[in-house]
Amino acid sequence: MTKRLLVTGGTGFIGSHLAESARKGGREVRVLGMTDVDADRKNAEYLESLGVEIYAGSVTDPDLCTAAMQDVSDVYHLAVAMREGGMSDEGFTNTNLKGTQYLLDAAVNNSVDRFIYCSTIGIFGHRVPGITNERSEFNPGNIYERTKLEAEKLSLSYYEKQKLPVVVLRPADVYGPRDQRLLKLFEAVSKGRFPLFGKGQGRRHMVYIDDVVSSFERALESKEAIGKAFIIAGPEICTLRQLIELVREAAGSSSFGYRLPLRPMLILAGLVEDVCSVIGVSPPIYRRRMDFFHSDSEFDISYAEKVLGWTPKVALDDGVKRTMASYRDDGLFDA
Repeated sequence: MTKRLLVTGGTGFIGSHLAESARKGGREVRVLGMTDVDADRKNAEYLESLGVEIYAGSVTDPDLCTAAMQDVSDVYHLAVAMREGGMSDEGFTNTNLKGTQYLLDAAVNNSVDRFIYCSTIGIFGHRVPGITNERSEFNPGNIYERTKLEAEKLSLSYYEKQKLPVVVLRPADVYGPRDQRLLKLFEAVSKGRFPLFGKGQGRRHMVYIDDVVSSFERALESKEAIGKAFIIAGPEICTLRQLIELVREAAGSSSFGYRLPLRPMLILAGLVEDVCSVIGVSPPIYRRRMDFFHSDSEFDISYAEKVLGWTPKVALDDGVKRTMASYRDDGLFDA
């Protein structure tokens, strides 16, 4: 059988980098992902130019999952409902949990060699004292994190009960070229217009996209990793304010913007989300979006270093400079 790799969510930020790296490394690659927004569509077009096979659609379609799994030896499962502020709990469950089950069943039926499930460090909570490791208590704070934790446990149960070779990776805050999540921060800081809510003293543990890609590649190779879960984070921590200052320096801007009080915005985000839920529209701000400003966590990556044989290589200041350069090269903003 051809050693074909399936990447679900492969038109997104992380997935497109995983598909790109595998294809450039000589593998046959198939992507299952959405193409209904400009960034995903551009990623799909780029991957197609490399010879990647694109299956456009959602993991909520069991027939599509079955079709995409044909002749596949390894799976990177990243497809997810994540930042949709107006999505119902059922929507998160359908994509994050049921979609994962459809893929796991298809993987078992096709006897795949490795199934890598991309979870999130959000399952530990957003404001965690001390240093979090794989033995730390789970504390998911919203429906996204709860369904990700359930899907993680479901994936590992397929290893325990059906001997599917599963590995779970829990990336921290991933950044780098093609990342749409931090694009607005980089653009606003470069123009001196970024609103910092609060003091920005919460700890951030970023990880550059190239290091995330290498962790997935190690998870495919390591026999010791099967049946285990790993935290994937960068080589250093910073505060939110320090991150913003690094972006400012990379932009060559004299000021990042201005500070505003955090608490009123937290209250406003909750009110807006609740009202929009009642009237059935997508909220412009919501609770999970404001988590960015008051998260406070640090992670221990020694388990991944020991078992996966993986170590992050890209320092934060270097990664920020690379990301800024990529945004400008892609013409995403002029500053």
